[in-house]
Amino acid sequence: MKLSRRMILQGAGSLPFAIASLRTGALAQSAPTAPSEVPPILFVHGNGDYDALWMTTLWRMESNGIARDRMHAINFNDPNARSDDKVEQAGRSSTEDQRRELAAAIAELKRSTGAARVALVGSSRGGYAIRNVIKNGGAGDVSHAVLCGTPNHGVFATDDQPNSEFNGRGAFLLGLNEGESEVTPGVAFLTLRSDGMDKYAQADGRFIGKPGTPTGVSVEGPELKGATNLVLGALDHREVAFHPRAFREIYKFIAGREPARISIVPEQSVRLSGLVTAHRAVRRPIGRWPVQPSISFGLILKPVSARAAPCTARRPAPTAAGDRRRSNLPGRSNSPSQRRMRRRRTSTARPSRARPTSFTCAPRARSVPRTRTPGPS
Repeated sequence: MKLSRRMILQGAGSLPFAIASLRTGALAQSAPTAPSEVPPILFVHGNGDYDALWMTTLWRMESNGIARDRMHAINFNDPNARSDDKVEQAGRSSTEDQRRELAAAIAELKRSTGAARVALVGSSRGGYAIRNVIKNGGAGDVSHAVLCGTPNHGVFATDDQPNSEFNGRGAFLLGLNEGESEVTPGVAFLTLRSDGMDKYAQADGRFIGKPGTPTGVSVEGPELKGATNLVLGALDHREVAFHPRAFREIYKFIAGREPARISIVPEQSVRLSGLVTAHRAVRRPIGRWPVQPSISFGLILKPVSARAAPCTARRPAPTAAGDRRRSNLPGRSNSPSQRRMRRRRTSTARPSRARPTSFTCAPRARSVPRTRTPGPS
């Protein structure tokens, strides 16, 4: 077989991942779960994020036989953390706010499935809420806790900002990490971290706006004493939660066996799900598919919680005054001066209203169950 330059480069690029997979620290310990008894799973997003980031993980779970009605992804009402955890801040949540929301979501998942305990999987700040629930009376409701890139010892550990939940020397993290073991007995803990590529686990503060300033944390920051701690190689902060290799370790830890497949199994028919929203943040749930009005395109489908094959949106055919119509497209300047310049180059005829965008989708979509609780990533 003749080796091309591309094949050689592709092979070289995969070496770090292969080596990381062979390291002793990257071999997951099987959690005490019988193969046929996979608990319901609740996925918890990180700081400033949202539930739909777990879509591909949910689809992979379904492709390995986990029923969709036994999985949910929480969507926190205010996903951003406060600057000071003890001071109320509009549009932001405290650690206690997230603990209450997650506890309510756990109770709802237990009620809907009839299970005694659930497994929790969190990305970044979502791991804080998981640990907070478990440590403060929720251990009996949780069988597994998987923390993906969670800065368990802080994004920084300094004497300033003592009330920041991301400060390893702050009251919140010191409380979670107190004791000889940093995990709660009775719950199987797994941490997944990067081998140096996580920007929130760095010794230098350049990624948090303080270049040259020591952060007091290291790449081992996400690890916990008493947990199974795995290194996934050169993956970044998000990838340690959403990468296929992260899925493999999450599934193996919770199910007690290797996944049968990593790829997503297509469905035979299209089913849409999600929310319909309008401008000015006016939400009108019509079915479960998100639609956003657009001046240029009429209605635009924006999948949030449905699995679908790639869709292609076709723009309306250009007209004599096409420039004026396209001025409303994202990324194109629409300032008064730009509009005046475009009017000089176009005909005086007013363009007709643009047709709605047409979509061509392969038969592939699967709804993702969604948990809405009341009331970094």
